[in-house]
Amino acid sequence: MDNLLIKVFWLALCYFLGSIPSGYLISRYFGKDILKIGWRKTSGSNVFKNVGKWQGIVTAFMDIGKGYLAVFLAQKLGFSSEIQIFSGLLAITGNNWSLFLNFAGGRGLGVFAGALFAFSPEILGFVLIPIAIILVIWDASIGSIFSLATAIFLSISHGMFDTIGVFTILSLIPIFIKRLSPFKELSFRNWKMTINRFIFDNDQKRDFRIKRIIEKFSSRD
Repeated sequence: MDNLLIKVFWLALCYFLGSIPSGYLISRYFGKDILKIGWRKTSGSNVFKNVGKWQGIVTAFMDIGKGYLAVFLAQKLGFSSEIQIFSGLLAITGNNWSLFLNFAGGRGLGVFAGALFAFSPEILGFVLIPIAIILVIWDASIGSIFSLATAIFLSISHGMFDTIGVFTILSLIPIFIKRLSPFKELSFRNWKMTINRFIFDNDQKRDFRIKRIIEKFSSRD
């Protein structure tokens, strides 16, 4: 597998795999354009909230599958760890900027989780803990930041920084660029929006979940 052309072809295939717009296809089947509703991304969470619960779950698993297949097949084909890393990274990039959606797409976290599962199911299990806890307390977007940091920390403690650590650090680029997009809506005058998108993946600051639940029930009275 030392042939440069084969490696380039494989990485292009990983981008193509990531580009398959699972969330968009599922939402369109049910009569909705996921790129025009919610937070205008094809992520499973957006489909879950604005199309349907099981549709969102299916989307999430399909995104996870894309990341897993990219890395797992690279491993089985005997590619180097560097190619395995970029296989996962290109799958995330394709998911976030799909070839089939005029380079629109999702947020990449599901694809990242799938790729991480291929690298180490054990580390993925630990990485899911912070996002699960903070999802209940506050918001999944904040939990994802702690989970990404946890992946880097565990890669060091498990002696896998050269694969999982590097992969996670590189994955921060497409994941957080997607959070900030579309950039044309950002400006120095509206710096709060930039911070909110970076932290909360939303134009506005997110209150604690328990507070939102109380306010929701209070509004019904």
